[in-house]
Amino acid sequence: MKKHTDPGQGTTIPVSLARERVTRWLKTIGAMPEFKKNHESIPRAIFISFDDIKQLEAAYPPDTLKGIRMYFGLAGEDEPIIDPTVTELRGMVVPVLKTDDHRHHKDLIKSDPTNPNDTSIYDFTAPCPVYCDKQSELYVPFLTEEFDLKP
Repeated sequence: MKKHTDPGQGTTIPVSLARERVTRWLKTIGAMPEFKKNHESIPRAIFISFDDIKQLEAAYPPDTLKGIRMYFGLAGEDEPIIDPTVTELRGMVVPVLKTDDHRHHKDLIKSDPTNPNDTSIYDFTAPCPVYCDKQSELYVPFLTEEFDLKP
């Protein structure tokens, strides 16, 4: 298996390794109190439309744009959420620029003080759960007995 040193190099891994990583994620997060009784709410993935990625790519100089970085956050700004759930999970995407040999990938975060919505921070993601592909090879079943967890 290849070592993955530069996120821009495009390394693939076998499905078996990916499933192993998903299983490890489920086991780790499934032990948390909020997920022990409700394993269906464990965050599994975030969908990002390729059309949205293309639109983002078109908005920035092609010679400096290296990729995107997604930051996790929870919605709830419209009304206070005392006990947020995974349905409030959001992925905020920012363009990442290639800089120099000392700092390979720098977030490009810009904002217009006169228009708070005019930024380089995008929220066009859809979290799983709710938007899951339950037929995917990476949608590993959560088996309480396999993870030695008590509901």
